[in-house]
Amino acid sequence: MASHPKNLAPRSRLAYPLAAAVVAAAVALPTSAPLAAAWLQADTLQDDTLQTDTLQADTLQADTLRAEDPPEPVSAVQDREDERIRAELQAVFDRVPPLSGVEVSVEAGVVRLTGEIRDGGAAARAVELAGSREGVVYVDDSALEAATTGDRLEDIWSRLREQGRDLVLLLPLLAVALIIAALFVALAWTVGRLPAPGGVRRLNPFLRALLQRLLQFGLVIAGLLIALELLDATALVGAVIGTAGLAGLALGFAFKDIAENYLAGVILSLRQPFAKNDLIVVGGQEGKVVRLTGRETVLMTLDGNHVQIPNATVFREPMVNYTRNPRRRFTFDVGVTVEADPAAALDVGIGMLRDMDGVVDEPPPEGLVLGFGDGTMNVRFSGWVDQRRAEFGRVRSEAVRLVKHALEEAGIDTPSPERRVFLEREGGEPPRRAPEPPPPARVEAGRRDVSVDHTIDEQIEEDRRRTRDEEDLLEDAS
Repeated sequence: MASHPKNLAPRSRLAYPLAAAVVAAAVALPTSAPLAAAWLQADTLQDDTLQTDTLQADTLQADTLRAEDPPEPVSAVQDREDERIRAELQAVFDRVPPLSGVEVSVEAGVVRLTGEIRDGGAAARAVELAGSREGVVYVDDSALEAATTGDRLEDIWSRLREQGRDLVLLLPLLAVALIIAALFVALAWTVGRLPAPGGVRRLNPFLRALLQRLLQFGLVIAGLLIALELLDATALVGAVIGTAGLAGLALGFAFKDIAENYLAGVILSLRQPFAKNDLIVVGGQEGKVVRLTGRETVLMTLDGNHVQIPNATVFREPMVNYTRNPRRRFTFDVGVTVEADPAAALDVGIGMLRDMDGVVDEPPPEGLVLGFGDGTMNVRFSGWVDQRRAEFGRVRSEAVRLVKHALEEAGIDTPSPERRVFLEREGGEPPRRAPEPPPPARVEAGRRDVSVDHTIDEQIEEDRRRTRDEEDLLEDAS
């Protein structure tokens, strides 16, 4: 029994530290649980990242090994085909100035272009030329390098110097071409100034002017063609004609009204519906014709004013020509008293018209009874005037004056419309009548001048003398 405590002493010394450790672990366990979980998660993520990096490294190493593998050898037939393609492309590039610095290599149908280019579009042209060759499967132009700014400026300066030398060599030929063109232009101008031959002179003024202009235009074109042929630039003619056609179409739409007036002037010149100095009424305007141009018809009114009417309006609107037929009829109405004999009034008026100057015998003057008016009976007289021998307006004015005088001489009154008002006084006394006015004094009717009035015609001739250089399609068409 005495030996038992001695055996327990060593065990007791080990038990106390263990107990303390257990107690400390128990106390710290609730606090350290989240921390332990975070440590576990970080360790797992680190393992996954390590595995991914390892896999990527293995893949890259495999790709590198595959890239470093030598390509498949090219057969002798393919090698000869590659050499043919290279020789053809290199021969083409050497003869094209922008591509002369490009080197060509071909392997297994793959074309590689290297070198320096000085034109921005040269690379695209090189790829296009290479790709168009039979047997080419791919074109690689990644090794092409653009020229520096200095190289480009030097290339431009070189081309300018070369063009300058060509121009200096071309100057004598250019001078000869200009002289030939100038001679033909001068010849065309001279032809336009020469009087037309007898056969052409009898043509319509517009046709005469058209033939003259066509001849002038043909001479100018012939001179230009010869000059361009000397300069070896006849291909320019096609481009100019095409451009002129498109420009003419655009201008036709833009200047439709001007073209319409010009075409109307052409038709009017050919049809000749009026001549110079004809008295016409068109578009509400009355006047004598001064001239017909390619765009407008110029009139001078009876007041001496100029009126310019577009030819399209003259062609489209109704027109009255008072001069085309030299005989023109005038009419006027007279109101006579209802107590007068209508037949006597007609005889007096017609007799006066037959006796007066300016009224032709054929067709003879006429008179018509129209009917009753306001306290009058209306009679219409008419007569014809030969405008080549008498002035229409003067004859009509004189006819009205003389017929009125003749009616009054015959005792036929021509009263103005009047109304009578009767007033009755209170007491039944009749109203007193106003005294009758005394009859008008009888005055002898003198004869006035009815000859042709040339005042407007003289002003028109004066205007033509001032503007003799202006176009007149009615010249010599009277």
